[in-house]
Amino acid sequence: MSKPAATPPDWERYSADELEEAVRYHNRKYWIDNAPEISDPEFDRLVEVLRDKDPENAVLHAVGPAGADAESFDSETEKIAHDPPMLSLNKCYEEQTLLDWYDKFEGPALVTPKIDGVAATLRYDTHGELQVAATRGTGDVGEVMTEQARYVGNIPQSIDDGDLEVRGEAVMPVAVFRERFKHEYANPRNLTAGALKQKDPKKTANYEIRFFAFDLLGPRCDTESDKMRRLDELGFAVPEYELVERDEGQTYYDEVSENRATLKYETDGVVYKADDVAEQQRMGHTAHHPRYALAYKFAGDTGESVLHDVVWSVSRTGAINPVGIVEPVQLSGAMVSRVSLHNLAIMEQLGGDQGLTLGARVLMSRRGGVIPNLEEVIEPGDRPVEFPQQCPDCGAKTRRDNDVLVADHLEDCRSARLRQLRHFVSEMEIKGFGPKLLEQLYETEIVTSPPDFFTLTVEEMLPLERVGRKLAEKQIRRIDNARTVSAARFLRALGIDELSHHVSNILVDEYSSLDAIRSANPEELVELHTIGEIIAESVTTGLEENGELIDELLHHLDVEFPEDGDEEPEIPGSPLADRAVLFTGRMESMSRTQAKEEVEKRGGRCPSSVVRDLDYLVMGDADMEKFKTGWRTNKLKKVERYNNDGSQIEVIGESDFHSLLDDDDSLQGTLPIGDEK
Repeated sequence: MSKPAATPPDWERYSADELEEAVRYHNRKYWIDNAPEISDPEFDRLVEVLRDKDPENAVLHAVGPAGADAESFDSETEKIAHDPPMLSLNKCYEEQTLLDWYDKFEGPALVTPKIDGVAATLRYDTHGELQVAATRGTGDVGEVMTEQARYVGNIPQSIDDGDLEVRGEAVMPVAVFRERFKHEYANPRNLTAGALKQKDPKKTANYEIRFFAFDLLGPRCDTESDKMRRLDELGFAVPEYELVERDEGQTYYDEVSENRATLKYETDGVVYKADDVAEQQRMGHTAHHPRYALAYKFAGDTGESVLHDVVWSVSRTGAINPVGIVEPVQLSGAMVSRVSLHNLAIMEQLGGDQGLTLGARVLMSRRGGVIPNLEEVIEPGDRPVEFPQQCPDCGAKTRRDNDVLVADHLEDCRSARLRQLRHFVSEMEIKGFGPKLLEQLYETEIVTSPPDFFTLTVEEMLPLERVGRKLAEKQIRRIDNARTVSAARFLRALGIDELSHHVSNILVDEYSSLDAIRSANPEELVELHTIGEIIAESVTTGLEENGELIDELLHHLDVEFPEDGDEEPEIPGSPLADRAVLFTGRMESMSRTQAKEEVEKRGGRCPSSVVRDLDYLVMGDADMEKFKTGWRTNKLKKVERYNNDGSQIEVIGESDFHSLLDDDDSLQGTLPIGDEK
């Protein structure tokens, strides 16, 4: 089994193409082969360096199990599909990111140490017998290891329940590794992966692997803590956990970090999950990670260095971003020579009254062992950092826009154009156009703007270096396959600042055509939930400035909006028409999704949280009885505050909600709160 290299590579010296290849290789070694050759922090650093050099590289969207090459699986091993997929966790390296995440949901989070093992799943049949066990694999597809799981000592072979799935982490206890294997193998995780792939399943028992459960699929549980209690009752080992409110999130992290050496298993951070399952369903997930969970990784090393220079690079959006060049310093096992300085305000804060200066002695860190960060200036230097007066690529005059350096870039601004092209093909999912090929197309003036892709021919590509007829024909087919595109994807491909996945979906849900979206003004967009003034201004300005580009693209593309012909017509005359309704807690007669559909059929809307113009907050009848005796949740407290400030939000029970659905406007159980004075 391979061991991590003694000295990690200096990724800063690699080209973008080499970094992309390295990410693909090490991603596959971790998720498919279960034999990583570099540490997790070092892999994260590799990804960050590629993100810095080529932020639009398509491989950045494929990091994790879903991006690994499933064909690399052992062809002799049985495969099994995961439904739902076993996704990765989004990462965080500082308290503010954690706090921002907490603000996205109601209630506490269930928090556990992040076990560094091999993710696996166990399925039990209707009789409670272990039916199949499998690794995570790609996240969508895993390798079956049922017989090996029968020799993992603490995995129950039968349970007092059935037709369920248990997900968790297989690990080798630190004590076992240190006593028996540390002189021969790189780390416990590698050895665990090997133990679960033994051709002779009985040999798996020799490694004393243990399984910790952290998720339960099948039985209805209202909270994550309910799941953990049920898993414990069924006989599964579960990691230590606590329910932690927002203000205590950092404290718990600090405690785990301080005591990590005493844990029985390796851990590299702390996992936070929104406790309320209904809140999880509301938050949803991306293709890569659930939005309701977060992995707060442990901090990396710190060290002193000297700031020698600041270089400036042009981003896809035209912003000119600063990067610090420092005296190489070894942090978390790697030599660091470049550090992101983020924006002008942060540079000024770091430098104090003098501003940031060259020759300054600075404190460096790699947050989570990954991201190079300039923490503070220990001793100022003797030369001030000067902001460039011209774009480093096209010479256009620069200006400050809030905390960002921008410019009205000239038509031939190479960096901005190339980043725009990379972003476009990435969002449109037109594969095969790597940095080198795009550079050739741009330098030869064959493709200088996104519409040029759709007039590209095989003959134009053939003279390019390392492009034969077969490759050229393949790329043209890929372009042709992208000529029909969803409206949300088209909007994201434009590369407009703040026009993210979330915002594009909101626009497509709200408007029925591109013309309607393009003619919307900032005041209209601000009225849409979660779109603030900055986003609204950026999106409308961006759409206007890219008007010519949009018109050119529409000559080549068929932009599709969601089908709405199958939707049920609205029920006229309902008291829910034009009303805002939010649901909390559990109802007996229907799910939240079904309830929302009923509201929307009647012309109402369902915001995702308590807002000032909310009309009804609906809860189950059982909760309504508790509410009448003074019981309050965070949502109810928020309703109370808004009503005291003049809102008129009514709290109703499930039975009264059904009265509204039946067009009966006599609400006997309606209770306004907060305005009793």
